[in-house]
Amino acid sequence: MGVGGTAALGAALHARALGLDVTGCDRDLSEESAAMLITAGVKIVDSEGGDHLDDRTHLAVSKAITSVTPNHPELVAARAAGIPLLSVQQLIADAAATRGGALLGVAGTHGKTTSTGWLLAALRASGRDPSAFVGGPLNATDGTPPGSPVHIGAEQGFIVEADEYGGNFDPYIADSALILNADWDHPDIFADLDAVVATFAAWTRPVLARGVVVINSADRGGAAIAAALGRGATEAERAQLVTYAVRVHGHDDRNDTASDASNMTRADVEASLIVGERGAVALDDLRISPRAAALLPVAEALAGRRLPIGLLGAHNAANALGVALLAAANGGSAAGIATALASFGGVGRRLEVRFDDGARTVLDDYGHHPTAIRATIETVRARYPGRHLLLAIEPLTYHRTAALLEPLATAAALADSVVVADIFAVRDPDLSISSAGALAAAVARHGVPATAPGSVEAAADAIAAALPANAVVLVMGGGRSTLLATRLAGHLGS
Repeated sequence: MGVGGTAALGAALHARALGLDVTGCDRDLSEESAAMLITAGVKIVDSEGGDHLDDRTHLAVSKAITSVTPNHPELVAARAAGIPLLSVQQLIADAAATRGGALLGVAGTHGKTTSTGWLLAALRASGRDPSAFVGGPLNATDGTPPGSPVHIGAEQGFIVEADEYGGNFDPYIADSALILNADWDHPDIFADLDAVVATFAAWTRPVLARGVVVINSADRGGAAIAAALGRGATEAERAQLVTYAVRVHGHDDRNDTASDASNMTRADVEASLIVGERGAVALDDLRISPRAAALLPVAEALAGRRLPIGLLGAHNAANALGVALLAAANGGSAAGIATALASFGGVGRRLEVRFDDGARTVLDDYGHHPTAIRATIETVRARYPGRHLLLAIEPLTYHRTAALLEPLATAAALADSVVVADIFAVRDPDLSISSAGALAAAVARHGVPATAPGSVEAAADAIAAALPANAVVLVMGGGRSTLLATRLAGHLGS
């Protein structure tokens, strides 16, 4: 069910690659996703009833569907027929187990989609070819369809983006893991940052018995996870824990989004961030503790090099170091890792350029959390200096908007002007607790012009009608905001 969702799409494609007979349904299936599924041999069926379930052995479904529409006709039909339900994440985990080899998990509140794709690139540049599920559209690589969230590898091993929401990552019994950061998000299930940290620590703790765990201890949440893992761990388990941190060095101290100086002395691996022109970044002066060097000899081979990073921003540089260390622990070569750090082009909807005629630029980005908005705006400022930055945001969920209203407004107010589209509800039962207008008003209280014109379509039309000269439009959101970006690009290009 919901086969157009990223995780469900990935589950269906991996199941088909293993030769399973797969059907899928989704009321809002995009043409691109439908084409991928049909090409893979997935049969698309009507989602309004359960007639097609007659010969099915399992029904894979996301928790969003079971929680929001527990009485959907297809779910009712499956229960009546005694067809077991399983999560799409369990199906992905089963596919990984069937393929065999090590399962590498990439987790964190921010940056996990990009970093999962980056890890795949680092291992492939090293001559390895594991399979992967990434929570976003991969760029085409050796037969992987553009926009696909999966890579079907030629050898054993599997890389998975491990999402913390509602225990989605619980089925992934990882043999090695990377924790990029931990921030308070999903206020519908996490009361505070401590609850987020506890969830990450619970998932990560068993990994220490099987392989290396790499954690960004320069991040406050990451440091808390590392500390939690250290408590009660055996000496052998502690030996598998590698912390890392990036310290800022360069012309712009605003980019101190990668590190917290108070945590620097506790990191096993440290590097300096070099900030260059137009937001370009590099890692330099890589230092590795003797314990980490013995555990990760490939990483030690990177010490002393300046490592250019192909993606912009301090946050991407920090994530790149984590990717390098996990790759080094799992078959990556120093040359392959360095090549991937410099050449990886990112994944879809992460500062993706939808339009650029030299005077007007439209960027499409999935970010929707205050931390992501702030880091992305800083990166765009560095990349496009001196230009008017208009943030067009579609808030994701009413409960998140209500709980994080002021942090969202503070982050959005770093732009020169703001347009807020209607909130994308997803699974919200109460649509009265916040609104796009409330967020626009909160931004305006910071002295930044902000409007709430309505739907993403209305927002695109309003921006096109009054876009300042020399403007960069940064479209952010996790729902239908990509339609805002493409519609606006169409207006500007016509």
